[in-house]
Amino acid sequence: MLRLTLKNLAANRVRFALTTFGVILAVAFVVSAFVLGDGLRSTFGDLSEEIGAGTDLEVEYDGTFGEGEFFPAGTRETIASVDGVADVVPNIEAPAETFRPINADGDGITTMGPPQLAFGWIDNPQLANFAVVDGSAPEGDNEFVMDLDAAADNDFFVGETYEVITPSGSRQLELSGVTRFGAENETGGAILMAVDSAFALDIFALGGYDNFVVEFSDDVDSAAVQAAVAGAVPDAEVFNNSEVIQNQKDEFNEGIDIVGNVLLGFGGVSLFVSIFIIYNTFAIVLSQRTRELALLRTIGASPRQIKQSVLGESFVIGLIASVGGIFAGIGVARGLGALFGAIGADLPDWPTIVSSRTIIASFVIGLGVTMAAAIGPARKASSVPPIEALRAGADAGAAGSRTRIVSGFTLFTLGLVGGAAGLAGAGSTSATISLLAIGAILIFLGVTLLSPMMVSPITRVLGWPMRKTAGVSGRLAQENAARNPRRTATTAAALMIGLALVSMALVVGQSIKGSLNATIDNTVQSDYVILDQMDDFEFPQELAQRLEDSDVVSASSAFSYPDAFIAGSSEINKVEEVSALDFDQIDELFEFATITGSFTTDFPDPVGVSVDEASQANLG
Repeated sequence: MLRLTLKNLAANRVRFALTTFGVILAVAFVVSAFVLGDGLRSTFGDLSEEIGAGTDLEVEYDGTFGEGEFFPAGTRETIASVDGVADVVPNIEAPAETFRPINADGDGITTMGPPQLAFGWIDNPQLANFAVVDGSAPEGDNEFVMDLDAAADNDFFVGETYEVITPSGSRQLELSGVTRFGAENETGGAILMAVDSAFALDIFALGGYDNFVVEFSDDVDSAAVQAAVAGAVPDAEVFNNSEVIQNQKDEFNEGIDIVGNVLLGFGGVSLFVSIFIIYNTFAIVLSQRTRELALLRTIGASPRQIKQSVLGESFVIGLIASVGGIFAGIGVARGLGALFGAIGADLPDWPTIVSSRTIIASFVIGLGVTMAAAIGPARKASSVPPIEALRAGADAGAAGSRTRIVSGFTLFTLGLVGGAAGLAGAGSTSATISLLAIGAILIFLGVTLLSPMMVSPITRVLGWPMRKTAGVSGRLAQENAARNPRRTATTAAALMIGLALVSMALVVGQSIKGSLNATIDNTVQSDYVILDQMDDFEFPQELAQRLEDSDVVSASSAFSYPDAFIAGSSEINKVEEVSALDFDQIDELFEFATITGSFTTDFPDPVGVSVDEASQANLG
């Protein structure tokens, strides 16, 4: 039976090669997610350890919401007075995308994904993440530095003066030097800059310090010093060296996990489609071999041996697909690295790590999916009596049994319920996505089970033009499609899934676009809206006043999106993002229908709340 299994594979090598390719594709996406993720985690893990190596403690603000976001004055001196502390410096960072240099050609730096970040310069080499490689560190209020790769790629030169857009307005700053971030300047495509720490609070428009890094004296009890600092600064979270490194790793891993989850999603879809393809391939091949299988039965082969032979073929396909999927996954991972570089999000050099988890997952997926999909055809091949199999048309399956119909309707109904619950937004975002995914899978399975009942009427309707225009060949095509409803339905199921996913993406995208356009058309009366290329960019505070004072502008308002508590919220300590704008300008810029009250500044701290939010929070 083993020799027979291998001969059958060789006889249908083209068909089985294409089937194997489908499984390889599915395994490759899963493997690429693990290989890329493990490689980047290794690289960024080493970088995190290098960055945090000199930091003995990190002190972060953890005060109560609404009491300010910065440590009170004198906190640095309080930490420095603790026994065992050799040095403490503020770790200052500007909000992402708010420090934007313009080169000599008048071009700003644009990146596809990685941010532009600016920091306060730290002079202590043990605590600093940057080292000057050319020029000098920034001093005073007219200098800045940039990482060496960003400077080279965007035509910034040491000693030249450039216009820099900052949170506090446009400044003319000299590039005093270029720096290296870590040992190899592995920035992940981000643009890293720094200014003098004394100047940083002013140019970044910050109200104070929210983070300090601490260096210990020699031969101290680190746990005791950490406890003493925590006791001296009650509104703080104090992290030791290992926690600082782990926090940095976790921050890097958040972005890595997003890419990995996307690849795993593609892998899951590919696996789902592969199940239909494999099932149908085996069903077609075995239906063509019914006479051969019947002959084997007549010469003594048992149903068990027939089933083992078919499952053996699927085992070989799954084994080849698993091994091929590993190598293909490595190639996909490397290709994604090159793709990120092409769009400006250069990844650091990362090692190719094929862990035991990755190998086990590839074999479990490749073998498991292939053999699971082949069980149905194998069981059918082993259960047909020899005399019945030798009859003409014995392979034509019925449209559907009662069990198939009941199962199909049950799965379809459960899918609708799950999808409706997901669309209703029941629970968290992850729960909503899970409900939608499970609902979609159940609907697909339900439709697949029920679709054989629709094959005959559909082929009659769609085949009518072919019968009229193509004559005998058209009639044969229509009759061939209707001869085996299950096989036709299963073949269409794989294509249905692909088309459904494409349609879903287009419908969701167009729906969101249409909803946003309708909202803007119905509410915005202004002639212009000023936006930046980067979604997270914050305009300088002076811009709003300059627009308001302009002779050519009759009304204008700046927007910001601060966090706030909604009184009476059903979720304790739930923070909501609210829109802040100038109430005096609303009537000229927007078309808002006020149900109760009006937009006015006659009240101290006026607030407008939507009808739905007001109802949920019992606001009056």
